[in-house]
Amino acid sequence: MAGRMRMRAEGPRISVDNERCERFGLCEWEAPALFQLRRDGRLRYRRRAQPHEIEQAAAAARCCPMQAIALTGVTGR
Repeated sequence: MAGRMRMRAEGPRISVDNERCERFGLCEWEAPALFQLRRDGRLRYRRRAQPHEIEQAAAAARCCPMQAIALTGVTGR
């Protein structure tokens, strides 16, 4: 990477274990700005939460019946 700086995205990281996710959509109810269950059955989600979205992301992770959502990089909680 000579001559280039790599920018690192800020904010907590959201990950979804697609092997566990059954697409119930509870995450979309808790955090609609972060999770979207598409008509074709696929789950779209943002990989980074902004500071004001941390509580919603944490609620989505807590309510997932399959425990497929992980939130990492949260400090001060």
